[in-house]
Amino acid sequence: MSNPIEQRMRDFAVALLEHAGCLVEWPEHQPRGFAVLSPLAAAALESPPTTELSTAAEQNGLAVSLGSSFLERAEGMLPPQTSVLPLRIDTLYLKKSALDEPVARTFAFPNARIRVAGALPQRVEYHFWHFAVALKSDEHFETLLEVALNARTGAVLTLPDPLHNIDARAANLEAAAVDMRPAVRAAAVQLEARAADFIQRLEARLARDQQRLRSYYAALLDDADGRLPRTEIEAEQRAAHRRAVQLELARKTEELRERYTLRPTLRPVALVRLEAPALAVTLQVHRRDGEATIRVFWNALSKSLEPLACGGCGETIYCVYFDDNFMPQCARCAAA
Repeated sequence: MSNPIEQRMRDFAVALLEHAGCLVEWPEHQPRGFAVLSPLAAAALESPPTTELSTAAEQNGLAVSLGSSFLERAEGMLPPQTSVLPLRIDTLYLKKSALDEPVARTFAFPNARIRVAGALPQRVEYHFWHFAVALKSDEHFETLLEVALNARTGAVLTLPDPLHNIDARAANLEAAAVDMRPAVRAAAVQLEARAADFIQRLEARLARDQQRLRSYYAALLDDADGRLPRTEIEAEQRAAHRRAVQLELARKTEELRERYTLRPTLRPVALVRLEAPALAVTLQVHRRDGEATIRVFWNALSKSLEPLACGGCGETIYCVYFDDNFMPQCARCAAA
């Protein structure tokens, strides 16, 4: 399995099916596998209890691809009438040593002085978003993106998939408003990087086709201007012909732009809400105009301090500026 999109689909399908109680045998980097489905999974996927798995839609069995109905049907394996899967981890190791040195090593605070005032265990909710995204133009680009973030701070994190965590259990979490905007921003950044080659190839084709158009219509104008007009009427006809050629070139150029315009779509496929232990580290922020308290989190899954999110643009930051209201900012927003 050389296609990275197919590999991500395979990994997502294996994790989801195993979490739903299915037995899955699908070797990594192989195009086909096998599964014994739980009754819930079989009903949701409209599949027999034993089935082949494949990333190729033309194969027999269950097709796991962006072009198949797998993602839509998989929603039936999640809690009824929602695409949200709530999980919890009851216990994790929490750092016991002082956090002054880790904070100083991890963060920079150019316009403030910071003092670590203490750290206390807290249960924190993390969100793991799965997005199906596409860029449609003269060609199509599709992929599956995953974004993990701290639901409290909005900071985007690099965390292991909780569907692979044997300590994660189904939970009955309180209903809460979910802000998808930080995840969408992060997914857009991921998409730009992942689709860079596709976009570059599309732009190269656009430039090539535009050059061909200009060359073709320039040749038409050169043929018309090959000799001097013998009469005033012929000169007017030639001028009208030139205007018509230029208008047609402009129309064709606009058609090309429309043909190559990128039309992105982003659809949330699933959200995993994970409640897990973390350390809430209290920082005392001192500036000339006053002082305030903020919190950063030591993450027990990554065993490191989490970044903050810029209050202006949402960017993940370790170099933290503060505005007059002690809102964390990135350097760009602080300079604006």
